Amino acid sequence: MPAPDPAAIAELAAGALAAAGIGEAVLRLYWTPGAPGAGPSGIALVAPVPDWIEPARARGQRLVSLTYPRRSAPWLLSGTKSVSYAAHIAAEAEAKRRGADDAIFVDLDSTVLEGPVTNVWWREGELLLTPSLELGILAGETRAALTEIAAGLGFGVETGTFPLERLLAADEVFTSSSVREVMPIASVDGHAFAQHVAAERLQRGLRELASA
Repeated sequence: MPAPDPAAIAELAAGALAAAGIGEAVLRLYWTPGAPGAGPSGIALVAPVPDWIEPARARGQRLVSLTYPRRSAPWLLSGTKSVSYAAHIAAEAEAKRRGADDAIFVDLDSTVLEGPVTNVWWREGELLLTPSLELGILAGETRAALTEIAAGLGFGVETGTFPLERLLAADEVFTSSSVREVMPIASVDGHAFAQHVAAERLQRGLRELASA
């Protein structure tokens, strides 16, 4: 498909936000091939920010690890942002069945990948770690923003291939996404994390960046 016109997409987004009239909101933009012969179409969807996010941020989410062989099976379309969320919905349902809030995907060898709709981070002292994009995870926009913000807050950032055991030994764990922003994690597979130092500082930094 041809690339969208940024000015036209900005106008579409502004119109959708104005029509919704709900203040702080979730904006999703889609660029599609359109109907046969009609050419590409831009779609803007606006919805309220889910009301469970701030209470969850205050208490921290509980996660469980689920095996998902995305890196081992390239046919699973690793790194693709798809409108098919069946596996992600199933993962969240399984996490809730196990008494948790959400999940972390790990590969067959326990390599940490990502959450169903989030990127995963953890802190070791002043070092932040997050799985490498080479593992086939989604290149989240919030992940990219936090990588830039971290240095200004005194944190180093390391990307790579890390086992779940290393995450479980961390000082704190958090996830990131465009809608949830920086979400502190209270526990993973029953391992508790009481500190949320980096998560709180990065959340403030992300909000400052968004309002700049």
